[in-house]
Amino acid sequence: MDFDSVLRIAGLTVPAEDYAMILDADAGAPAAVSEFGLWLLENGRDTLAVEWLTRAAQAGVADAMQWLGKLYASGQGVERDEAQAIVWIKKAAEAGHLIAQRQVAELGL
Repeated sequence: MDFDSVLRIAGLTVPAEDYAMILDADAGAPAAVSEFGLWLLENGRDTLAVEWLTRAAQAGVADAMQWLGKLYASGQGVERDEAQAIVWIKKAAEAGHLIAQRQVAELGL
């Protein structure tokens, strides 16, 4: 069964500009995996978003690491866990993510 058939059966409509990103994410491209995680978050699928962002973070995507830190800190899509939030924010900072670097500095980590 192809992707279009799955979408049709599920009753989902994917905007044309997101279609290629979703196919790239499904193929495992780390940046697309991260972008798909954010797309899921924007569309109210928080738990799935955490799963995809975790995949991207484990593949080295700093933006996904920072988002995971934020989600763990707030408990959005995952059980609230400050220790895990700090782990991901520190990893994002080490990977060069500017917002995470500021967060680490502000928290004195």
